[in-house]
Amino acid sequence: MFEDNRISSMDFGAMSDAGLIDALRTAQGAVAVAQAAEVFAVRELYRRRRAESVEPGPDGVRAGEFAAAEVAVALRVEEGTAGALIDIGLALEESLPRVRAAFAAGRVDLAKVRVIVDCTRGLAEELVGVLEPRLLEAAGRIDPGRLRQTARRWVARVDPGGAQRRRERRQSERDVRIRAVQDGMALFDGLLPAPGAQTVAMRLREMSLQVCPRDPRTMAQRRADALVALADGSGRLRCRCERGVRCPVSRVPIEAPRRALIQVGISAEALFGLREAPGFLAGYGPIDAALARLLAEHARFQAIPEDGPEEEAAARHSTRAVDGFCRFPGCVMPAAESGSAHGAGGSVSLCSRHGRLKALADKGRTGWRVFRAGRDRLRWTTPTGETHTTVREGARYLFPHTDIEAPVVPPALTGRIEAATVETMASKDRPTAEDLGYPLAGHVPVRRQLSRLAPEDDIPDRDR
Repeated sequence: MFEDNRISSMDFGAMSDAGLIDALRTAQGAVAVAQAAEVFAVRELYRRRRAESVEPGPDGVRAGEFAAAEVAVALRVEEGTAGALIDIGLALEESLPRVRAAFAAGRVDLAKVRVIVDCTRGLAEELVGVLEPRLLEAAGRIDPGRLRQTARRWVARVDPGGAQRRRERRQSERDVRIRAVQDGMALFDGLLPAPGAQTVAMRLREMSLQVCPRDPRTMAQRRADALVALADGSGRLRCRCERGVRCPVSRVPIEAPRRALIQVGISAEALFGLREAPGFLAGYGPIDAALARLLAEHARFQAIPEDGPEEEAAARHSTRAVDGFCRFPGCVMPAAESGSAHGAGGSVSLCSRHGRLKALADKGRTGWRVFRAGRDRLRWTTPTGETHTTVREGARYLFPHTDIEAPVVPPALTGRIEAATVETMASKDRPTAEDLGYPLAGHVPVRRQLSRLAPEDDIPDRDR
């Protein structure tokens, strides 16, 4: 529907430099048009689901509650991303008609639209009318980062008295998250009030300077280790100069760290070094076998038989272990932190949010349908009839022979793979959890029904 024959027929090799720049701008405009169509379509779907599902009470579907879930499985994105698209679409419709028209025409892209939406939140309609054309003009000549700075400066000028109101509202959005990235690492990300953020920063710097000058770590590494030391209760960095009692800070007492509960799944063969199958870290995903064995040195073990235990309590633990994650398509909530939903064929792990979706679907109160399509498969059918099947991800790690879709690497390639890995690591690229297709990380919807779309943010019904 959005195919541009002009772009597909371009011969980039024959273009002049000016022609290539023009082609870049044409392509960027086509991307913006497609992004706008996506936002408007998502917004319209939300409006329809909201009109269909207003049923008050604990057994009713809250208005538009699962529209983002439907979008998420259709686009294969996180529900938070789907919620942000809905929120931006509603903001454009309600208060930013010029930006909406420019977005539809491809003159501004999603990244800049999101900046304008964020920076005009909570302003009086008259002020938005003053700022909108100026921000739109600025968006055509500067990048999103500069646009955000410019918008913040202008907002502070036209509404100086609103700075406190906006700050107080924004403080309610404070949050800390952990997002998985590659190579056994995770991105620790937080949104804090500025004084609190500076308190954390200064405390980490203070701890980073508590070691002796011969500690081999960089300041960045020390800050990261200091954050863990704050969490485990030791409260102080242990020096790594390896000089023992000759270290000038060796006599400073350090509390023994508290070991937090983390759950790791690994096959028996990988645990005993008979094969190098990856392990599974709950809340993160695959980790290399060596790291799994390192974590196992101080672990309590629970053996999970492939056929499943007969005892009810053990069966619940077994279900969560073999499921790995919540069984809703795309949900990354660890099964260890999810509940169990029962049905034909046994129980499955579902987080609070998607357990509610299944319970309402089973009662015929939504357009969703859920049923087991075999021992390992759970099939979800959306209100539009699309089907999405999930499998027991944890079983792929506990019982590697069941991972029949995994590619097989010929032994002759092993050496070449190791050499390529070393070369790649030498580039020192920093891992990132930013979704390049949807530059929406950190966007917090203001509408209540869109603000708790991440499973870890959903409050179980019993605790509301």
